[in-house]
Amino acid sequence: MKLSVVIPAYNAANRISSTLDSVLAATDVVKEVIVVDDGSTDDLPAALAPYLASGLVRMVRQKNSGGPASPRNRGVAEARGQYVLFLDADDIIISHEVKPAVDLMDLHPDVSMICGNFHITDPSLNVVVPRALDRFANLAQVLRQKVSEDAWLLPSDEAVSALVQRNFVGTSSVIARRTELIRVGPFDESLRHLDDRDMWIRLAMSSPIMYRRRVFYNYRDFPDSISKKRELRQFRERVVVAEKTIKALSNPETRQFAHRWRCECMLKIGNILFDEHSKKRSALVAFSTAFWACPSGGAVRGCIKTLLPERLYKWAIRLRASFN
Repeated sequence: MKLSVVIPAYNAANRISSTLDSVLAATDVVKEVIVVDDGSTDDLPAALAPYLASGLVRMVRQKNSGGPASPRNRGVAEARGQYVLFLDADDIIISHEVKPAVDLMDLHPDVSMICGNFHITDPSLNVVVPRALDRFANLAQVLRQKVSEDAWLLPSDEAVSALVQRNFVGTSSVIARRTELIRVGPFDESLRHLDDRDMWIRLAMSSPIMYRRRVFYNYRDFPDSISKKRELRQFRERVVVAEKTIKALSNPETRQFAHRWRCECMLKIGNILFDEHSKKRSALVAFSTAFWACPSGGAVRGCIKTLLPERLYKWAIRLRASFN
């Protein structure tokens, strides 16, 4: 069996049909679709019923885990394919792009995964940001080893260096070799937002990866898909992933990129704690940690603003604004 598609789903009854329709248009290479119901409270089983009857789509149900890592792991455990395509329940695959990506994996058995470009659209599939990854300078800098008209090989160190600067992997474009997924270990279920980036970094550390510039899917951006309330946790998880990466790396240059990423995240955490949560002491810890790891003007300014009395800080802000 060539390709298994794993779709974590939580309360996706009103979105998943178009996602499944896009996948089932690629049955020349897609041999099974595993929808992992992560404790949904809506009518997801009813929405899936017409697809389950085909025999190509299977549903696996589990208690809600609070994040996509657990259902992704369950899907990999259930998968029988040589390759696994990870697809979010509201994204739309461009079906004729699946087989060329799988063919490239067949041609390069040393590669752990392939990923591709994507459009950002509104819920009605009107393109808002075309070819989103064309704007990623860190990705463009590592596209040197061309393996076909549309694809490049990224050696491990270069791929990891790029990934810790900015995540260029759209999850719903990833086709990974199942043996490599098993070898590097499961998605980290302690992470609710960064489990995917952590996995792509681990796969890249394990083996070269490939990037294909063709648009592979449409990322539907729903108004409720990103919550400001989760931003602090997201940056804290980035610190966790950066620290895991630093410990696992041996290349000094790549480790330096990971250290810089960790420091940037600590600065962001400090600013969120200070500006949005009024937690001056916790913000000072974050700014101080960033300064001692990677001394910078931003870290110094952060420390100063947490130590100044609030009235003096507001006066300094007004004074600075008057000069701008």
